[in-house]
Amino acid sequence: MSRAHDRTVRFQGSGGAVTNMVLFLGIVAVIVFYLSPLSPNPNPLLVDAFLANPFLNGLIVIVLLLGIAYNLRQAWVIGPAVRWVNGFRNSVDPERTRLPRPPALIGAMSRMLLDADERGGRLSQASTRAILDSIGVRIDEGREFGRYAASLLVFLGLLGTFWGLLQTVNAVAEVIGSLSSQSGEGADAISELIANLNAPLSGMGTAFSSSLFGLGGSLIVGFLDIQAGKAQNRFYADLEDWLSGITDVTTTPGRTKAATAETGALIERLEIALSRLEAGQDRGAAAIRQEVRDLGTLLTKGTRSGPQG
Repeated sequence: MSRAHDRTVRFQGSGGAVTNMVLFLGIVAVIVFYLSPLSPNPNPLLVDAFLANPFLNGLIVIVLLLGIAYNLRQAWVIGPAVRWVNGFRNSVDPERTRLPRPPALIGAMSRMLLDADERGGRLSQASTRAILDSIGVRIDEGREFGRYAASLLVFLGLLGTFWGLLQTVNAVAEVIGSLSSQSGEGADAISELIANLNAPLSGMGTAFSSSLFGLGGSLIVGFLDIQAGKAQNRFYADLEDWLSGITDVTTTPGRTKAATAETGALIERLEIALSRLEAGQDRGAAAIRQEVRDLGTLLTKGTRSGPQG
């Protein structure tokens, strides 16, 4: 392949995005540490919030961990793709036998590039468009789970909120019902009221703790998804720039002008044949068929003489 434009494009891996993601997760870990009983100033806030509804909050934490791992993977897979492309560009082996196995993200592109090597080292415009479309679709499909995880965390947080509010409403109704049936001194009634308020307060704990974990997890996964998307979009832009330098976009001016002139002459002859047919002259239909065959032959030759991939 042509190396003129090839050397001017420098692919950037996913190292910067992965570094930003790790730093962000480190900051989150420090915050969690200082809000836990293990910090120098023990704080039971997160533990108490988690224990308000261990089942739902545990599910939120599991979804959060899956979202973190998936987004890290989405950014990390850019590295093998960049290494394969750089290996292809720097390879001096015409058979490309020492290239590593291409990752799934650029599987279709690798086959097209290797086929183009066998045909002269240039890609057609259709091949370049197909490569970019294929990679663009795979990038979009790969980010769907990360976006879904962020939305799922918000949903679970809201689910816990309504769950806790429902528990609170039911508990308050029970407290009010118990007050109406009580008979005795005022002090005893107040003591009973205070004791019965534990259930409504536990429901509010479920509501607020689930919102805390759900919205906080959505914030974390959303930031990681943005970083992974930046790495993927940067790779796509670099790839588009590189492919534009090895795509054959040239045409032959002399051949194009000649084909245009021949096409115009054939169209004129076709019009004459149609006029003869309308006038009722002999052999009009046969002449039209011949002109159509000549025009088809010319168009076929013009297509074959166009840019080759």
